Amino acid sequence: MVIKAVVFDMGGVLLDAVNYKYFRKMEGITDTDEKTIRKFIRSLLIYYESGRMTKHEFDSKIAKRFGIKESEVKWPIFLYDNGRVKKDMIALAKALSKKYKVACITNVDKSRYYYSKSLIDFSIFRFVLSSCYFGVSKPDRRIYLNAIKRLRVKPEETLFIDDMEENVIGARKVGMNAVHFKGITELKKSLKTYGIKA
Repeated sequence: MVIKAVVFDMGGVLLDAVNYKYFRKMEGITDTDEKTIRKFIRSLLIYYESGRMTKHEFDSKIAKRFGIKESEVKWPIFLYDNGRVKKDMIALAKALSKKYKVACITNVDKSRYYYSKSLIDFSIFRFVLSSCYFGVSKPDRRIYLNAIKRLRVKPEETLFIDDMEENVIGARKVGMNAVHFKGITELKKSLKTYGIKA
């Protein structure tokens, strides 16, 4: 089957993954280890990034759990202060957009979505499908199926790229081709196996 559409994840693929830096920072200002912090915050993100939890609720729960002030949480602004665009990946996405339908699916809250727009030129994509506005997040099958519908392609005509293995598995479950992103060099090799030329 010929690939007609390429769908990118944002954080970790087009932008530097800053979450692990955030967890380390939080470890430094709390008496809690990074693993515990990561587990707790990720348990909240499924609600926050799908718009089912407000910023105040998110900040309040983290502050209460780790004994800090809400003003010290700074989850959204951390992306703006520390996020860096992967210029080589943006260049690749732009090149692919000349030959393929290119879109983006991202798990992100509204504040981080706003900051992302200041870092990345969204005009590269046919659309950016954001969990905070769609109401569900990856790896929920509904978000992939919505993207496929909007692209007007079959699942097997789509290649999805994400740095989170569970999201890659989620895409494959709905019939999409999917690549676990580990760097641009490996990605370019994978693109060739699918007959994709930038």
